[in-house]
Amino acid sequence: GERAMTRDNNLLGRFELTGIPPAPRGVPQIEVTFDIDANGILNVTAMDKSTGKA
Repeated sequence: GERAMTRDNNLLGRFELTGIPPAPRGVPQIEVTFDIDANGILNVTAMDKSTGKA
């Protein structure tokens, strides 16, 4: 949200990354993209760069 205090903001959604196999820190290369369309709708996607899996 845009308010300074978290209690004054509303949770709009949750984005969870699942299915990432255990690996040493820094090894997984996950690209997360945040896109806002012309209607103000937020779209979030993630892709594992090593497998190309989204």
